[in-house]
Amino acid sequence: MRFRLGQDGVMLRDCTADYLIELLKERTNMNMFPRTFIHIERLIEEEINRVQLELFQFSFSIEKQDLPEPKGQVVVVQEKVYIPIKEYPDYNFVGRILGPRGMTAKQLEMETGCRIMVRGRGSMRDTEREQRNRGKPNWEHLDDELHVLIQCEDASNRAQLKLDSAIKQIKKLLVPAV
Repeated sequence: MRFRLGQDGVMLRDCTADYLIELLKERTNMNMFPRTFIHIERLIEEEINRVQLELFQFSFSIEKQDLPEPKGQVVVVQEKVYIPIKEYPDYNFVGRILGPRGMTAKQLEMETGCRIMVRGRGSMRDTEREQRNRGKPNWEHLDDELHVLIQCEDASNRAQLKLDSAIKQIKKLLVPAV
């Protein structure tokens, strides 16, 4: 664990993907006791945002949703968000969505409660393997354009709210950084 001195003289822990994972796990644990440790929640949020900005030059400022109590059957909702590779052929959208070691996608999954998967033509690193699997069962997505598949499994009254939040965050990542 390494520290450095910040601009205001405060000791700051070096920003690493592992440190961000620890912070996200701590925030998840804190969510088991909602509105109990208000100041600690705020401090964890501030530190997560600081680390995100340093690691990714991007911060997920997702407003905490007050989800309704679960009612109804558990459903799986999903939506495809197509990646604008024709408009920006040289931009690495897959890298931006996944982030270093998949951290951006993992964090989005934790924040929104949805599964985030990059699918379609060009979604695999190994192009030869992609060609071999095209047309096979369970690989149908390779015939589609490059997209992000977002899935949410929850009570029917909550699933669409979570899905909409994830779509909003993914669309932010699909605007190329200048």
